[in-house]
Amino acid sequence: MNKNFLQLLFAVVSIAVCLAGRVPVTSRKAEGHHVKARVSVDPLSSRSLLDNDFESGFEEPWYDSSPSTVHWVVEDFYTPFEVSYAAPKPSAGTKYLRAVRNDQLVSGLLILRTLTFTALPGDEIAFNFWIRSKYTGGNTLELVMAIGETEQTLVSLTSYSTSVNLEWRPMIAPIPVSEPVDLTLIFYAFCGGNAEDAIALDDIVLLSPNAPTTEPTTTTTQTTTTPLSLSPTTATSTPTTPPVEVCGGNYNDPSGIISSPNYPQPYGFDEYCQYIIQVEEDKRVELDFLYFNTEGGADYVTVYDGLTTTSPVLLRASGFNSDIITTTTNKCLVVHSSDSQNSFTGWQATYRSS
Repeated sequence: MNKNFLQLLFAVVSIAVCLAGRVPVTSRKAEGHHVKARVSVDPLSSRSLLDNDFESGFEEPWYDSSPSTVHWVVEDFYTPFEVSYAAPKPSAGTKYLRAVRNDQLVSGLLILRTLTFTALPGDEIAFNFWIRSKYTGGNTLELVMAIGETEQTLVSLTSYSTSVNLEWRPMIAPIPVSEPVDLTLIFYAFCGGNAEDAIALDDIVLLSPNAPTTEPTTTTTQTTTTPLSLSPTTATSTPTTPPVEVCGGNYNDPSGIISSPNYPQPYGFDEYCQYIIQVEEDKRVELDFLYFNTEGGADYVTVYDGLTTTSPVLLRASGFNSDIITTTTNKCLVVHSSDSQNSFTGWQATYRSS
């Protein structure tokens, strides 16, 4: 009887903690077990719970379902778990979610999920991330959309996994639904066993045209970190399909921003835009796509390692993409092309000489 009573008491306490929605994340290193924070909320209401800058010290309503000894833990910049390889300082606050391994630095898969929520047309998920690895591409971070048993990759950030990545980077991933759909967002990550290997997330925000304001910079704590702050100034009178003479351009400064016509509004139909980038003679061009959403298989961005379309192709992409491209010389040609239907948000990239 005592055993049954204790089991019943434990179950009651566990349910009460979950309903309170404040399941704390432990500060210890992962040791093969962890806390899953699940809150019983209807999918439509869950939309308002997705934002998290982790300053509270809690990861919910996102929850860790990692199957191995590697787990997500809220870390404070001033008290890192791995002192020798601390994370870069966040631009706002001091806490973030980090992949933490055991004392033997055992590698493994990490999984971070949302509650099921109702996604609406036009929704986007914004977040900051940091990936570091001893070997280029050694660690992975992907954001996946799951509808029932079907998963679709929204963004893959493997190309940022280098030994010299020492900064937080912003990312926005569109949630491609044409009507209200109940779904789950999942971060899949793999953190290696080298001392330098690290993965971290911060400032997760759901952006939606249905919010009370259309300015995403009013979201709490994300005003200085969202990629939209890098958007070029665009007059409200810019037409949906800009004339050829304002499409593309020549860029000779050491660094700058290029984007699809009318960004962050949808680009036009039947466009062909050429962006010519030239930096100093002894430098190379590094092109970093911060945002990318075009019609898959129809509207393309092509990057040439030179100034003509006969130059070697470094990238040809459509749909969703996030890459850092580096040329072999001091010049490159970026071509944006679209067909006669299905205009999307487009793309934005920064370039710099390196």
